[in-house]
Amino acid sequence: MQTATEAEYSTLVRQCAEQGRALMQTLVNNGAPETLYLFARESRPGKAGELFLVRDSAPNPYGYKLVTGEGLRINVPYDNYFQWVYERARSAQILSFD
Repeated sequence: MQTATEAEYSTLVRQCAEQGRALMQTLVNNGAPETLYLFARESRPGKAGELFLVRDSAPNPYGYKLVTGEGLRINVPYDNYFQWVYERARSAQILSFD
């Protein structure tokens, strides 16, 4: 059984993986796939942070910090996005606190 913290982390990772999958599908459908980079908005008291995947050619999103310089390459299957984000986001301060 997952703890509340593990469940919250998994939810944030799942949301990010789904957002990244949708972004990559759009890029592929437009014939312009790109490496994606993982960014995080840190949590604040009572509010969880957020994870977000951004395409290489996009500007860095305001208020987000780059989690890792390792990019999510186009050869990674969509089914592996959750695990890819999960393993790399552990250092991000995204869990809510009081």
